[in-house]
Amino acid sequence: MPGTQNTACRGQGDFTADLATMNKLIIFMVLIAGIGMGWLLRGAVVSVPVVISQAPSLHENSHEAVSATDGVVDSPVIISSSHLNMNPLDEINRSATQPLVPLEALLSTGRDAEAIEWYVSFERENGDIDSARHLINQQVNRREQRNELSSAARLLSLFIEQLPHGFDERIALASIYQRQGQFYPALNVLFKTMPVASTTVELTQLDQLILKTVKAADKDIPSDDIGAKIKLYQFLIQHRASDTQYYIELAKWQVKGTHLDAAIGQLNIVQYDPFVGDVAQQMLAEIERLRLKLLETPLALVRRGSHFIVDATLNHNDIRLLIDTGASLTVLDSAAAQLLGLHESDILQRMQMNTANGVTEALLYRIDSMALGVFAVSSIDIAVVEHLEVNGASGLLGMNFLEHFEFRIDQSDAQLFLKYRD
Repeated sequence: MPGTQNTACRGQGDFTADLATMNKLIIFMVLIAGIGMGWLLRGAVVSVPVVISQAPSLHENSHEAVSATDGVVDSPVIISSSHLNMNPLDEINRSATQPLVPLEALLSTGRDAEAIEWYVSFERENGDIDSARHLINQQVNRREQRNELSSAARLLSLFIEQLPHGFDERIALASIYQRQGQFYPALNVLFKTMPVASTTVELTQLDQLILKTVKAADKDIPSDDIGAKIKLYQFLIQHRASDTQYYIELAKWQVKGTHLDAAIGQLNIVQYDPFVGDVAQQMLAEIERLRLKLLETPLALVRRGSHFIVDATLNHNDIRLLIDTGASLTVLDSAAAQLLGLHESDILQRMQMNTANGVTEALLYRIDSMALGVFAVSSIDIAVVEHLEVNGASGLLGMNFLEHFEFRIDQSDAQLFLKYRD
């Protein structure tokens, strides 16, 4: 039936049109829903509570208030989504250094004690200690470059307490002290570093630094400040007694300060040392001579009326002489001269001499040595005359011997006091 067929076709066409319209409506609704969801998600990102992990403030009482609900900060803070656009390599680097941010903040604000406490905690948590150590040393270097030496030394001192094997840090601290002219602290650090040095290279480096610092410390002390010089080498011996050269240097300054007994004590310790023993023994002999120069030594006399007789030694022979300060030469009786083994071939000169018995011929000789006790004179001239009568003595002690010394006679106690001239 044509009418019926046309009606059916029209109904089918209307259904198809309705279906197409519905599909468009669904697509439109999905689009609207997508846009709405996008806005919702955007709002969610903005409104998510923001937790900002802040580094410690530069000032203890200064804090910025952060809202836990709206992310508003009192001072302008820009929060970017850089993590969304970050290069993968940048993300790795950021993850590696991020744990050290608190340490860097503490160091940069000079809160050294807190920084070291943070380091200790970080070490307990098995953190990246090498990176943290590098960061601390880097901060020390920055302070040195800014000539903030005291600040750099303070940080290193705190750090070293937590580094039982920190060789490089200890060397750096000693270097800073030396730059400041603080030689005792520098040497203290270097001596305490000895147990830390674990290789031959480190031990050699340490020895060189100690030697350099000792020279600088000695040079810094004025040469006329003998007390300070003595104090320096006493300090060095106290901390490194194995270095025998310190004993020699200490003894030298003690001698200059006339502390002879103290110098002898130091030299006795090292007089058989294979390195400085010969020097020590030479110094001991010199000190003994110096002691005689400084000390006035009494010699016993025998009274003969108004004169005094003293025991002398001439060429290792004991001879008694009468002290005669008016005689320019020491004079011997011919019999005493024979004891010395003097021969006619040894005569230097024949001369006339005034004696108590009048003018007489005298023979002039030169003998190897003459001494009163420990006071000796080498290569000294004497005159020899026949039958010299001098109150039981074998000759006269003249001024050519006594002029080498400061002397005085204590007549009441019958003593001759001698002292080497300065």
